[in-house]
Amino acid sequence: MANYNYTTIGAVLVIILFIIGFIGPWYTISGEFLGVKASIDIGLMKTTFSGGTGGTNIISSIDRSEVDTTMYIAIITMVLAIITLIGILGATFGFGSKSTMQKIGEYCGFLTFIIAIVTIVYYIMNLPDTSDLNALGIEAGLGWGFYLFLLGMIILLATNIWSRFARTE
Repeated sequence: MANYNYTTIGAVLVIILFIIGFIGPWYTISGEFLGVKASIDIGLMKTTFSGGTGGTNIISSIDRSEVDTTMYIAIITMVLAIITLIGILGATFGFGSKSTMQKIGEYCGFLTFIIAIVTIVYYIMNLPDTSDLNALGIEAGLGWGFYLFLLGMIILLATNIWSRFARTE
């Protein structure tokens, strides 16, 4: 049972990474154009603009339809991660049948991993084409929130594998 505590720690860490990654920017556009430094952070919840000249925006609108769809998939991922943690905590602290709680934690963990892959792949497939911005000296790329969510997904896989080895029947 002591080995199963590592699974609990991994599940808590995954939920923390998912939440922080969910809040952070998933795509960032920054650079300098005509002497004006600007930065746009596109997150799943909000888009922030910084820079500009006297209220004039260089980029006036951003299509958020694909971002919003990714947000809903990411919310499902986080809810499943919480259910996974409940199953793991139930097995660790003896709520209900130990075997049943371990299976709930394990199966929900793998389902969470699959939905997290769907979230990442869906977002990457729908990234905006910013190749024309490179000619202007403006850089665009994935933000730190995306990478935290990806790291959470990788730790979730490792936690699920460890959970299977630590499981007691």
